Amino acid sequence: MRHGLLDKVVDPMKPLLLALALSAAALAPASAFAAAPAAAPVADTDLQKLVSLLAPEEAITQLAGKSFDTGMDQRIAANPKLKAAYAADPAMREAVGSQLRTQFASVLVAALPSLRAEIETILKTALTPAEIADSLSFFASPTGQKVRAEVYETMGSAPGQSTQEMQQAAIAAVMAKMTAEDYPALMAFAGSTASQKMGTVNPRISAASQAWADRLVAANRPKLEALADKLAADYRARKSGK
Repeated sequence: MRHGLLDKVVDPMKPLLLALALSAAALAPASAFAAAPAAAPVADTDLQKLVSLLAPEEAITQLAGKSFDTGMDQRIAANPKLKAAYAADPAMREAVGSQLRTQFASVLVAALPSLRAEIETILKTALTPAEIADSLSFFASPTGQKVRAEVYETMGSAPGQSTQEMQQAAIAAVMAKMTAEDYPALMAFAGSTASQKMGTVNPRISAASQAWADRLVAANRPKLEALADKLAADYRARKSGK
């Protein structure tokens, strides 16, 4: 009973959260650069509050940082000259990476309002105001918060996993944290039309998230790669005393 109930509840929301998290992971092999982000507008409607819960800035930023580390390591490993330079001075990896990681995360935060706006548009056409309210009520509840935290934590712990592997790990992590006190909220959401409709819009959200990530990469990759090379050169110059 427990496994079946949780599968029923987690499945509708799982691809939604995965789409958002994987849009950050999609940036990993590339690099992006932008100025410091502007302050995000305060959510003032149920729909905006719901999307903010599903695409939280803190969790997205943490995922971006982990994805960045994976991407930077891949770039270094693929370039023999870079690989030799970083191998010769391991401290340079963190010295350069810490500055780049901050810039990388700032890109995601700066672009997050545009992604949220796209998701808002998709959900607005699919869910009624009552269904939006039901979804917000669940995701804002202690149980919903636990689900969101576990899903993002699971994804962030292994950014190189496949979508299927992440899905399985996310379900297992959520199931492990559920208690008897969580069942009322779980059952209420599982039986709602909001939960069912979430599943139908997941492909649209996934496609929008991927397109958003692709645009972000295309616009910013050359700038951060150039910055990475400059920071590495500056680091070596300081070490040599020049």
